[in-house]
Amino acid sequence: MRKSGSSIIFFILIGLAVIGVGVQLVTNPGAFFQNILVWVGGAVLFGALLYFILTRLRGRTATGGSNGDMQKYKKAVKQSKQKYKQPKARPVTKPANSAASIKKASAARKKRTIRDRSRGPQLRVIEGNKQKRKKSSI
Repeated sequence: MRKSGSSIIFFILIGLAVIGVGVQLVTNPGAFFQNILVWVGGAVLFGALLYFILTRLRGRTATGGSNGDMQKYKKAVKQSKQKYKQPKARPVTKPANSAASIKKASAARKKRTIRDRSRGPQLRVIEGNKQKRKKSSI
């Protein structure tokens, strides 16, 4: 399999780097480890600086740029929670053992209350550009 010229140059550079690191490790190990620590420390500092800068910028855009959208979202969540909140737990009563009371209880659970029917779904109108329909048959 033929290798392109750029891949051969790449492997030569990697080989020279490995040889250079090996020679420095054998001839002067103290300076080698000091050099490695400096590089790792610099990388950590650079990464921390980059992390704090990016999080600060992301925080500004999330609160400043779309602050109105976030407020609308929180308001919609609050409305939804109010609408669908679970009723508070009622104290447990002793169930009646008669068959007639069991039938009435199951029928009452199935039947929707007048308040539920009159309330209807909570829908929001989204305005947009609507194209006029063209009459296909003339």
